[in-house]
Amino acid sequence: MSEHTRKLALAAVIVASATAISRLTGLGREVITAAVYGVDPDYNTFVSVSVIPQLVQQLFADAAISAAFVPVFTALLTKGERERAYRLAGNLLGLIVVVVGLTVVVLALAARPLTQWMYPELTQTAAGADLAADLLRILVPTILFLSLAGAISGVLYSFERFTMPAVVSIVWNLTIIAAIVAFQGSIGVDAIAWGMLVGTVLEVAMLAGAARHRGRWLWPRFGLGDPLLRRVLLLMVPITITLGILNFNSLIATWFAQFVSDRAAAEIGYAFRLYQLPQGIFAVTIGTVLFPSLSRFAAQRDEGRFRDTVSLGVRQMVFVSLPFVAWFAVMPEAFVELVYQRGNFDAAATTEVAGALAFFSVGLAFANANIMLNRSFQSMQRPWLPLYVAVGNLIVNFVLCWLLYEPLGVRGLTLSMAAVSAVNFFALFVLLRRQVGRVDGRRMATAAGGALLCALVLSAVSYGVWRALEDVAARGFWGLLAAVVAAVAAGAAAYLLLAKALRLEELSVVRQVFRRRGRGRRESGGGEASPPPPDLPPASG
Repeated sequence: MSEHTRKLALAAVIVASATAISRLTGLGREVITAAVYGVDPDYNTFVSVSVIPQLVQQLFADAAISAAFVPVFTALLTKGERERAYRLAGNLLGLIVVVVGLTVVVLALAARPLTQWMYPELTQTAAGADLAADLLRILVPTILFLSLAGAISGVLYSFERFTMPAVVSIVWNLTIIAAIVAFQGSIGVDAIAWGMLVGTVLEVAMLAGAARHRGRWLWPRFGLGDPLLRRVLLLMVPITITLGILNFNSLIATWFAQFVSDRAAAEIGYAFRLYQLPQGIFAVTIGTVLFPSLSRFAAQRDEGRFRDTVSLGVRQMVFVSLPFVAWFAVMPEAFVELVYQRGNFDAAATTEVAGALAFFSVGLAFANANIMLNRSFQSMQRPWLPLYVAVGNLIVNFVLCWLLYEPLGVRGLTLSMAAVSAVNFFALFVLLRRQVGRVDGRRMATAAGGALLCALVLSAVSYGVWRALEDVAARGFWGLLAAVVAAVAAGAAAYLLLAKALRLEELSVVRQVFRRRGRGRRESGGGEASPPPPDLPPASG
């Protein structure tokens, strides 16, 4: 492995480590939230209302901005036009301050009628309407700060500096935990909202400091006539609409949830946090690290390396996702009880959340692979194509939620979202193949089939161990922890041993990255990875 490729592998390890810590602190945040609030109707209102700013955030925040901005900013750096690149970044910040700032003001002023219109079941009483409006007013400023954070993160990504964007979410989680512990007794569920707001402010400050270490501060400029800014905006529009539609799917599920019960949105939220844990650690890491390389390959019109990188990313995502699909499907109650069931989160809530998690898990591998496919279109600067798929998915999701929410309740809503992930994957794959030719589909299918076989064996082993240790699990937290760890470890061992016996390439790739973790840290002095060369061998993912 070359020095540059080794450093790219180190970047993946650093991001994976920081992201893992972020997910663990996020999980800690959810543990505390569950113990304090459970599935209380007030917390359910918070979960429902928070979907509104989250939807708007996706129109302006890091995913859309970075996806549109990174290719243009990187192209300027490649040409040696650093000053022009920083001027573009400043103009983007200025546009965000104006447009997003006005949006925040409008949402804050319209908070009460907006929440009453969207959630009639939750705002029937004056107290319910007041709570929903107050929560929305606290949360909407986070849209502006996250949008600024997205632009600054784009600069860092262009320099292939991934650590700080991964680290800031750790601080965000810890800030919310501190707010809940300190203030939940006096201001109730508002404590979470204030913690989120303060956390986003700290996030922007930390990212700005990291960008400063690249040689200069980033300040808002107001050159709104910049032709390159218009280019970024043109790229942002389809990405923004696509992400907005994807998050509108969550809004659809939350909207239907109010007709299931006054706890349903909270139950879906808890299930989603567990579902998202492996997604954040593995899929986001792979997509983030490979995106700049995909952008370079697309700019160089190197379709061979582009296709190889897409194939590698998708295969790795499927390989690391399927074990979690298996665990969440065969023993969801174990994970929910271990993580959440304490304080105000009771056994009845565990049953409901476990059912939601099991149905959610059906789409996990597809959802993770979709990250890579979306990044592929963004790197080619053809973001309009996923938009067509997203529109179709919106219709599919609404119809499925409408058909399933009455007979299956919360489980029906999460099953609908899982089905949408699968539909999205196959549609994007077909579109990508039309753009770049064959995308190693047979190799992907073969790898997925091998990993699926390993996952089936994992399911049988983990479930058998779990059932054998049920009496141990019933003895309290430590007994439950021991039983879950034993079941997971036995299943993981079976998965890895069978993958080795089948000679699955994805296992060797993962082992290559993590085997170099200690050596890479020593040789790099614990810092961030240097920019990689313009090529990326398949084994470096």
